[in-house]
Amino acid sequence: MKIAKHFFAVWLVLIIVPLSLSFAAPESVKNAAKVKPKAVAKVIKKQAKVNKKKIEGFVVGKNLKVGMVLNQAITLLGVPKKVKVKRGTEPNLDSISMEYAMHGVVIHALSGQQKVEAIELLPTFKGQFANGIKMGDKVPTLIEKYGVPQTMSDSIARYPDKGLYFSLKKNVLVSTWIFVKNSKILSHQLFKSH
Repeated sequence: MKIAKHFFAVWLVLIIVPLSLSFAAPESVKNAAKVKPKAVAKVIKKQAKVNKKKIEGFVVGKNLKVGMVLNQAITLLGVPKKVKVKRGTEPNLDSISMEYAMHGVVIHALSGQQKVEAIELLPTFKGQFANGIKMGDKVPTLIEKYGVPQTMSDSIARYPDKGLYFSLKKNVLVSTWIFVKNSKILSHQLFKSH
């Protein structure tokens, strides 16, 4: 008797339920396809904007730049992997750095300030600059886009008037520091002094 009950239950699940769904499904699918709530349309539109940003990537000087509001940078980059506090030469020169290892970006801001004071682009940065420069470009491309550096060695090309400091390895761009004009962050003072 128990076997008959189990057989009947399995028969219902395997035969009758799919059969009944085949009669009901086409009409309900048609109705669901016709109805597109406004909330769904908004989500689709928002997702399209997010996908467009992902395709565009990070463009330094366009959607990622020094001087931008810190909240905008966080919205663009997401939650940082690490946040560090760095002491300055004076208490008002203390700074924070937010590392986005996945993007190859570190954002620096003075404590208590609401703007991006400096951007550090790591060797893993996959984006580009607004003028097309990318990590891995060679020195001639750098000079073509920015002109002759104010000073240059085999490890760094300095453009202090633009707040740009490019780290080089065998004449290839490997990382970059970008500062707002007259930045008070300690790293900027160190770059300027050499």
